[in-house]
Amino acid sequence: PCEVFTSGTLVDPELLQGAGARFLAYLHFEQSSKGGLDFSICLVDCATSQFQLGQYVDSPDRNTLRTLVAQVQPSEVVYDAENLPGEVLSYFRRLPYRPQLSALRQDGASGLLGARDRLRKYRQEHPQIFSEAVEKVLTQDSATMAAAGLMAYLTSSLLSERLLPMALWSVLDGASTASKAGPAGPAGPGPRMVLDATALAAIEVVETLEGRYEGSLLSFLDHTSTPMGYRLLRQWLCAPLYALEEIVQRQEAVESFLQRQELAQQLRQSLRKCLAGTKLPVDLERATSRIWSYALQAERKAVMYEDVTARRLGHFVELMEAFEQCYNLLTTAFPSDLPGRLALVAKVQKEGGSLPELLPTIRCLKGALVQTPMEKGNGSKFRPQDGADPVYDEKCRQIRSTLQDLEKELETLRQKYPKVSFCFMHRMPGYRYEVECDEQAIGSHAKNLDVSYRSKGKLRFYTPRIKELLAQLEHLEDQREDCIFPFLSKLFRDFHSHQASFR
Repeated sequence: PCEVFTSGTLVDPELLQGAGARFLAYLHFEQSSKGGLDFSICLVDCATSQFQLGQYVDSPDRNTLRTLVAQVQPSEVVYDAENLPGEVLSYFRRLPYRPQLSALRQDGASGLLGARDRLRKYRQEHPQIFSEAVEKVLTQDSATMAAAGLMAYLTSSLLSERLLPMALWSVLDGASTASKAGPAGPAGPGPRMVLDATALAAIEVVETLEGRYEGSLLSFLDHTSTPMGYRLLRQWLCAPLYALEEIVQRQEAVESFLQRQELAQQLRQSLRKCLAGTKLPVDLERATSRIWSYALQAERKAVMYEDVTARRLGHFVELMEAFEQCYNLLTTAFPSDLPGRLALVAKVQKEGGSLPELLPTIRCLKGALVQTPMEKGNGSKFRPQDGADPVYDEKCRQIRSTLQDLEKELETLRQKYPKVSFCFMHRMPGYRYEVECDEQAIGSHAKNLDVSYRSKGKLRFYTPRIKELLAQLEHLEDQREDCIFPFLSKLFRDFHSHQASFR
């Protein structure tokens, strides 16, 4: 199956540019409100499958809308041409960073009924996909239209099957428009300060007055080591902490690193090494989301090269190894005398910290795979561990039986012509298990053979039984390759079942 990519629907690392999130936004305005000021917005970062939904009451100067746009800077804005006010469309067209504008028509009452029906079917297919907080926002008709409109656009872009089943939905509040919702407390962010569009522009937080990233406050402060760290820093700058206790805790953490320069440098270098040591893009959030999207393909629906499944298994192992290395780094690098929040981050939950117990899950998932040499060419690939998948094990058993039958046929030839030396040879890619012998030794019997190749006094041939076994072998190898897809789906779904710990 193919996919259609626009500015806001890029998911593959080869297409994404930079570490920043590329948001796709759907806007729906409440026509019943005075001047059509109130609106709902649904955002998605397609590279991480994170959806956010919010409903807002705006002022005549549209300060709330401008603030959201300044903080999020969506790469693409989708809208109903009959719903979006003309002044808002003009505002988007004047933005320095030029988001893509995509019209998607939804008609009046039928549009609302259709939106409700789309969400109803989505809930039935994926129970408990929405939290109570998201369900509360969806009681507003405009929020329903925004969520369903975005889902319809993803469907038209052929991305709905990839993103919606594994989506993580949260509420987009007015304080921190691009951050994950979380409870206040030592392990989660509390209230945030609202920097409206005027403040963000005047301070040049994420871009200069000319619309450039270079020269902004973010570009000056960004010394992050990972793409995830960059996105988190951007969220912090757009929505600074508001509660004094939270501010003090962060200052204590910063002061601790300033006093331990060697530790800070070690963490920075080690974290870069953990991520850069893999063949995956150095972005755990995006790589994790992509692995989860693989879980949706339980069988081959298109012709694919053999190494596609092996590469996906390899990517999965590399991701698990990156998580394991980062986990070990957090649990071993920090000293015991750390201030409050850092002490929680460096301790696992059973010891009173906030770090999830990831190692048992990682080792269990990695244990389902084994690395073996490639049958064709150099290198190695990953396959299911013996006993991990009964269907795969049965196909392997049948293949071994067929290979034994080929050897038996070769032994039959040796008994029939005891003075001739026979062996199997392979001419890749099209000729496997050719029987090779000396042409002079076989003599007049060569005219009765199905000769496939002659060179330098040697000839190669097939017997009818070898042809039959070779066709059987190739069929079994195709079946073995096909059964890896359901195994991939199960393995990646098992990984997704632990998504709360890996988020």
